[in-house]
Amino acid sequence: MRKLFLYAALCLLCCTLHAQTGDDLFLTATAAYSEGQYSQAKLMFSKLHQQNPEDDAVNYYLGLCEMALRDLDAAEKHLLQAAEADSTNTWYIYAIASLYDAKHNQVRSAKYVEKLIKMAPALYNNPNTLSVVADAKAASLQDSLALYYYNQALLLDPEYAPAQYGKIEISRRMGNFPAFFAGLEDFIRNEDVRPEVKSNYLTVLMDNIDSPFYWVWGDTINRLVDLDRDLHPEDYDIQLLKLRMCYIKQDWEAVLAQCGVMADLARSQNDNEHLAEALSIAGDVYYQQMEDRQKAYETYEQALLADPDRTSVLNNYAYYLSLEGRKLRKALKMSRRTIELEPDNATYLDTYGWLLYLLHRPKEAKPYFKHAMLYGGKDSAVVLEHYSKVLEALGEQDLATYYKNLADQKNK
Repeated sequence: MRKLFLYAALCLLCCTLHAQTGDDLFLTATAAYSEGQYSQAKLMFSKLHQQNPEDDAVNYYLGLCEMALRDLDAAEKHLLQAAEADSTNTWYIYAIASLYDAKHNQVRSAKYVEKLIKMAPALYNNPNTLSVVADAKAASLQDSLALYYYNQALLLDPEYAPAQYGKIEISRRMGNFPAFFAGLEDFIRNEDVRPEVKSNYLTVLMDNIDSPFYWVWGDTINRLVDLDRDLHPEDYDIQLLKLRMCYIKQDWEAVLAQCGVMADLARSQNDNEHLAEALSIAGDVYYQQMEDRQKAYETYEQALLADPDRTSVLNNYAYYLSLEGRKLRKALKMSRRTIELEPDNATYLDTYGWLLYLLHRPKEAKPYFKHAMLYGGKDSAVVLEHYSKVLEALGEQDLATYYKNLADQKNK
């Protein structure tokens, strides 16, 4: 949880309390507290509290000791007693706000922060405290009040990221999308926000919109993705999101170009996992969309140099070879590795079993198809049809017909 006060440098131990006991025990107890001897200090303040349970200073320090010792319920009781005795003491209010922050009670913490802003605006009226109050209003669905406090924070610091973030979320929730996207652009341009936070927000946005929304706002989202990509070209996640935007447009030349950007970035960062990912996607596009089999296989080979155990590459490469009926033993070796790594993956089991069938080994293939049936194979027309052919080769005609009919039903 964000610290409550970035702008207020408070020193609780040096404050002047309105109610001083004058007792040597009180001075000894405060000294122990200041030295971090909280258990010892608590014992002394507890004794003082027994003598005078209404003393606000004793309640305050006893509450601080209990808060330091994580006895938050007891601390709440004593700090509230201190504030009830002297409601004008900002140190008491600050301690209560901190207590509720520690208890993860955002709404109650903000209630006392709001009091502090009104009691001592010169000290507490800052972007951080205003955003704390705004966050609580937002959590309570008081969107108009939340927006007011976010705007007040941004008047003091237009680039205060928590207020920017809060404001764009409120605008989104209120359906004010022109304000939402304007605020999001400011957020992306903010140099204080980490690149991964920006790309993550844009990715989550894309994950949660539907086609009608994209139809209206897709160009704006694309522009913001490009902006983020220009500002943070080293962020792999924004490059991956750019690839996704190219896929949506089905611009396959752009997809391949973006795969090249991602591969170059991965090489510069010595990141073989991301390098293999970029090359894997490029290989699939070469085969499926560009119908350039040779280039696809060359790209798969590069991907496997980066990550020899990348199962998606091993499987696709092997399956495409099976479709062509060439290099089947090489394909079988690659496919075997996929089921060693993921033994319950129905797609990989199908590829391996199908290759065994093509190599005239249907008896060996059958157990892999049976296993695939247990892990989702029945949902795929391709797997069902492959299994029917294996059963037919084994002379199990009735069972072969059954699975062929299931495959036909899936294809309807």
